[in-house]
Amino acid sequence: MESRRPDPVHARADQTYAAAPADDAGPRMPAPHMPASHMPAPYPGYDRAGHLARTALGAGLGMFAGFLTGLVVSVILGLGVMTLLLFTVAGTIAGVVRGSSSAQRAAAAAGVPPSPWHVPVPTPVPTPAPVARIGSAEAAAQGVGDSPPPAVLTAPASAEQRPVSPPPPVTGPQGPGRYPPPPAYVPPPLFPRPELPDAPRWLLPAAAAAGLVAAVALPYASPGLGFALTAVAMGAAAFPAVLPLRRGRITPWTVAFGLLAYALVSVALFRDADWLVGPVLLAAFGVGSLAVSGGGRGWLAVIRGGVSVAFAVLPLPWFLAGPLRTLTRRRRMLPTLVSAVVTVVLLAVFGLLFSSADAVFSAFLSDLLRTPEWAQSLPYRVFVFCVFAAAAGAAVLVGLRPVAEPAAPDLRMSLGRQVWVIPLLGLNLLFAAFVTVQITVLFGGSRRVLTTAGLTYAQYARSGFFELVTVSLFVLGIVAGAVALLRRESRADRWLLAVLLGLLCAFTLVILASALHRLGLYTDAYGLSRLRASVEATIWWLGAVFVLVLAAGAVRLSGGGTSWFFRTLVLLTGVSLLAFAVWDPDARVAETQLTVRGVERLDHGYLSELGAEAVPILDRLPEPDRSCVLSDVVAVNDLSTPDPWNGWNLARARAREVLERRPVVRPDDCPGSSRVPGPDD
Repeated sequence: MESRRPDPVHARADQTYAAAPADDAGPRMPAPHMPASHMPAPYPGYDRAGHLARTALGAGLGMFAGFLTGLVVSVILGLGVMTLLLFTVAGTIAGVVRGSSSAQRAAAAAGVPPSPWHVPVPTPVPTPAPVARIGSAEAAAQGVGDSPPPAVLTAPASAEQRPVSPPPPVTGPQGPGRYPPPPAYVPPPLFPRPELPDAPRWLLPAAAAAGLVAAVALPYASPGLGFALTAVAMGAAAFPAVLPLRRGRITPWTVAFGLLAYALVSVALFRDADWLVGPVLLAAFGVGSLAVSGGGRGWLAVIRGGVSVAFAVLPLPWFLAGPLRTLTRRRRMLPTLVSAVVTVVLLAVFGLLFSSADAVFSAFLSDLLRTPEWAQSLPYRVFVFCVFAAAAGAAVLVGLRPVAEPAAPDLRMSLGRQVWVIPLLGLNLLFAAFVTVQITVLFGGSRRVLTTAGLTYAQYARSGFFELVTVSLFVLGIVAGAVALLRRESRADRWLLAVLLGLLCAFTLVILASALHRLGLYTDAYGLSRLRASVEATIWWLGAVFVLVLAAGAVRLSGGGTSWFFRTLVLLTGVSLLAFAVWDPDARVAETQLTVRGVERLDHGYLSELGAEAVPILDRLPEPDRSCVLSDVVAVNDLSTPDPWNGWNLARARAREVLERRPVVRPDDCPGSSRVPGPDD
């Protein structure tokens, strides 16, 4: 039986067709009817809710910006409320346009129609290629089944007119039978995302809590209780990041660094001198950063760990991007923000209109909107919140990262023994000669100094004092350079270098003792000052460092490791700062000034600059010198008014108790400077 001719109109919708000739050489059949179930989505991927949300957000922000602009223009130019209203309407229209255009750009970037009113250009459906009819007998002979697939008959085309079949249609995001658009060019990011650990869920609440404590406890208060509370909040925010013991962050070294950091912060509780509290708090931040980082085996690791939290602020935006994106993805966040902005703008516009229309309502509105005292400090508190919240987030990031122990570069060189032995031997001989002279001065005492022609206490102490301290610093540099640059090939070289450097350090200790003796002579003559007290503390610290260097050399010669040296140096420096603060330099300065110079030679101008720690000492002065000096101290340190709760400080509390027992009444004839000028510091 002859096969039935297929109906080209009712052909199957999923049948493949060949494209029609480009020059219309042959008759073409109309495009077949495609059922609705097989039609591609007219606007695949279009987000109507996102489009409306962007438009609404643009309208709200534009209304707010227009309102602020109109308010400023109206106030500056003295225009009426209508100008404000016009700016608000113009800003709203501009915001709608801007929000809609941003939605269209986002849709275009995603490859979808930007709006439901956009009419896509239809892609022509390919037409069938000429196919010859095959009879049933021929089909049977060729092995084709009794029911061949239906085919569409077209007029035969010549060889010149026969079209070349295009490649088969690609099924892509545009739907079956439609070619996808070429990929858009995406430029590389200007700031590529660094490799960072995943942010924990508790990061945002912990950082916000630390920032909130700082915003409440720090502003508008002297150093005191607020710094201690902020340090506790910062430590509590970063502690969960280092808590898992399996990560190896909690070690005896990190515990010691953490305790030392809190001890340094506690200086703000019992010392009032800003010149002392500021550097101590800065050192506490560095030691705390080293505790969080967990490193410190080498000098490079110590430096990197000390600044790790400060430099972790740079990748902080990428670290916080995940939690912030999760927070803003909540459906209620964006509508709430838009509605709040629109509500504020509407209330402001209509409130101004009503206040212009009625004087009674205007007075009521003025009383209602009067800025409270706490709102005046709100911008500064917001800034403090952001700074300390970012610092807490950076500390968490450092704590989550692996322990960084960068290896210091190997700079050692193989040099002949005579290259370094002769210079070190010459230095030791020079130091030995100088030390011999200094020992005679140390044991000769003041008689040896006074018998020298034209030499007094002040001249002897000041002549070469800073040069001696500089010599000790240079010796530290020589020791560090020799250890880092010289490669000891044999055991004899190691012992020879150790002996030469050890002798140099021992001679330097004697030189430091001589410098300390000179400073003692100067202090006995003129009393302490802040500079002299700081230099004396520096000499003691340098002496401890040289002892530590000698101990490290002895351990290294005995075959032990020296990875503890740099961490011990950090602990030694922190403990020295803490001991200097406990020593109370301002009180010692006031005491030596009273003891050495006496009332007749008091430097009123210098004593008035001391902190609250000096008040109990200066209270011993007779009147009217007591009132003259203490009145200046009270004015400089703001002791006339009580501290707020977050500014409580032990030194200021004791000073106020002394002043309450014996009030200060400044006389009219107080000297403004020293009666007998002393030597320069």
